[in-house]
Amino acid sequence: MERICIAADSTFDMTLDMVQQYGITVSASYVRMDETDYLDYPDLKQSDLFDYFRRTKKLPQTAAANPNDYELLFQDCLKDHDAVIFIAKSSGMSSCYANAVSAASNFENVYVIDSLSISSGSSLLAMEASRLKDTMPAKELVAYLIAYRDKIIGSFIIETLEYLHEGGRCSTLAYLGASALQIRQSINIRDGKLVVGKKYMGTYKRALKEFIETSLAQYEQMRPEVVMISHAIQEEAMLNSLIDQIKALNYFEQIIPLSVCAAVACHGGPNAFGLFFVQK
Repeated sequence: MERICIAADSTFDMTLDMVQQYGITVSASYVRMDETDYLDYPDLKQSDLFDYFRRTKKLPQTAAANPNDYELLFQDCLKDHDAVIFIAKSSGMSSCYANAVSAASNFENVYVIDSLSISSGSSLLAMEASRLKDTMPAKELVAYLIAYRDKIIGSFIIETLEYLHEGGRCSTLAYLGASALQIRQSINIRDGKLVVGKKYMGTYKRALKEFIETSLAQYEQMRPEVVMISHAIQEEAMLNSLIDQIKALNYFEQIIPLSVCAAVACHGGPNAFGLFFVQK
């Protein structure tokens, strides 16, 4: 059986413990602050990014690894493996996939999968890849993972549009209107792109509760093994309350909260909260 290395872009947000548990090789993204380039994994934390924004009122610049970075990564993986499956951040959100495909063209046994997702959506794919990597050849596993990918559903709710506005992804009019009317915007991931979802009114605490209710309303149509949380929640008590709300369904075997990396936090801002699960 082929020895398969599972690798992924750092925006999949796995903790260091999970990376070791699942045996994932990680490719970091770049974040530029104060004219200095940092690796978002494992160098930066959410707090570094939010502190920078509060201080400068500017968003850091983010960039995917370049083709040369990926080529070096694949070469290193192949020292101890026969094949590599790399899970890339959605091609609709980043150049990660295109750069990895460019590098993979120099190898016969490197496969790049467009996750069509971000954060925990990519984690679900990486976890499944790790679980099955010793059970089938790489080409078969890639085909299976593409089918599995298409069952992954993800969405976020954000407390403020300020970060999207500063990043040029939200108009000034929409930003000011949402702020004045206490509109909390949800964002769905569809076909690898971010699309506007349902709007929630009132306090963010209330909006979070309703977002969970709406997102998991049809929970019996979801696979029960795991639901993933991607978040930038700043208060532990708030996060625990949201986890308890999901636990009350008595449906999911695992609830895994992951703190989003700096490259993802750039867009959602503090207290962004997302849910990812797999449809049956």
